[in-house]
Amino acid sequence: MTAPATPEASPEAGRPGLRAARAARGWSQAAAARELAALGRERAAPTASAASLKTQLSRWENGHATPDPPYRALLAELYGTDEAALGLATPEAVPGPAASPLPAALAEARAIDDAALELLAEQLRLVARLDHRLGPAGAADVLTALVERLATVLDHTLPTSRRRAVATLLAEAAALAGELALDRGRPAEAWELHGRSRAAALEAGHEELAERGVVGRAAVLRETGLVEEALELLEGRTSRWAALARGEAHAAAGRAGPARSAFDEALAPRAGSTPEVDVATGSLPIDVDLVHRRRSRALASLGDLDAMDALRTTAEDAAAPVRERLAATSGLALGHAHAGHEREAGEHTRQALLLGLRIGADGVRDRLRRARPPEGAR
Repeated sequence: MTAPATPEASPEAGRPGLRAARAARGWSQAAAARELAALGRERAAPTASAASLKTQLSRWENGHATPDPPYRALLAELYGTDEAALGLATPEAVPGPAASPLPAALAEARAIDDAALELLAEQLRLVARLDHRLGPAGAADVLTALVERLATVLDHTLPTSRRRAVATLLAEAAALAGELALDRGRPAEAWELHGRSRAAALEAGHEELAERGVVGRAAVLRETGLVEEALELLEGRTSRWAALARGEAHAAAGRAGPARSAFDEALAPRAGSTPEVDVATGSLPIDVDLVHRRRSRALASLGDLDAMDALRTTAEDAAAPVRERLAATSGLALGHAHAGHEREAGEHTRQALLLGLRIGADGVRDRLRRARPPEGAR
């Protein structure tokens, strides 16, 4: 995606032409990245996600890196000018041996020792705390950059034992990034991130962590209305994660009986099953409290009064993670709508939309818009 900075665009000088072209359109870097990603799709050019492009755009403007030729052409078209005006013209090639970035990338990965890996794990813990307080608005972009960083390190790490450690951290970071992407209303990005999480977890030898990648993709399918496809993905899987996801899928389809059975399966004790503590976040991958919280969210949408009481407690708990509060509030909106309580449904819908707007969880709008009470429930 990028090449080393050119002499004409040093980190000290940056690229004022590229910054000025963006400013002339009144775009933030995030807005310019979205426009660039959209133009790339329109031109059938392979481009990164808008979140990744935002990071790259900052590096390009600051002169820390130079976009590859396809991106230079897209930027010139996006801003209606030529590459030279943007400070992207490259000098004519000087004959000589071409420098390979591979040795530098290998050396950089080799520098990630145990102490550095712990610092990266601490960064993930801090991002998770940001997510608890601020949601996607405070954590998503930082987490995206961390995922890309870990992926690059893993790609150039050679010792097997060190690869497992980096892969475990990448699996956790990508799983959380997938959740945030779905909450932001970006299912394609969430699907990709959960797939990356699963692949990294399998390399690390963490089966339960890998199962979360499958369940994450099932959530993407469910949230986009593809409930039967979600159940198809989960078919034959016997983990507690899979049972929990099946319960959520059946509830989304309005099937209370199968949903309750699946949740009971997720809650059932399992001989010899010891929950494994996440490396970075320090939380259990799945436990009774987690199942009960997600069970309440799923069954509240079917009008379950006990589930709605549990959600009300979470929604009113100022110390609860902000995305948990949003999920509880939107669950109450759906539960009251199911019961035909128009005033309560409207109030909780308003609260959910406002909270979603504040924390950057735009996906709540689609979630509330898609949900409809079953026939005869009003």
